[in-house]
Amino acid sequence: MNFIITNRRKLLYYAAIGWTVAIFIGCSIPGDGLPHAFTGKDKLMHVSIFMLFGFLWRQLGYSVWKVLLAGVAYGLLIEVWQGIMPLNRSFDLYDALADTVGTLIGIGLAWGVTKVVGELVDKSIRS
Repeated sequence: MNFIITNRRKLLYYAAIGWTVAIFIGCSIPGDGLPHAFTGKDKLMHVSIFMLFGFLWRQLGYSVWKVLLAGVAYGLLIEVWQGIMPLNRSFDLYDALADTVGTLIGIGLAWGVTKVVGELVDKSIRS
């Protein structure tokens, strides 16, 4: 059982790191290089990508406050990056707000998944 838990944790860790890097890479694409499908759905995209960010890091066991602070800081730093780099993108506080909302939703989903899985394990142990 310890083997499964260790491998699950490693997989989650690599997924969280990979997703965090993927967010940075995606947010570093020049504005004129973005597919037109994303143009009207900018805030929804921010919520979605940071929802997975919050979910993965919370599933690793980091506290709600650490994950939330990391999501807020990362979202703001990416916006600053977009504002100072010649990416044909700009700083948008509403994007950072959407990142925060997404992180919060991801934290909530992680809590829900943990609760449901815990209840299923408890039921199987009692049976």
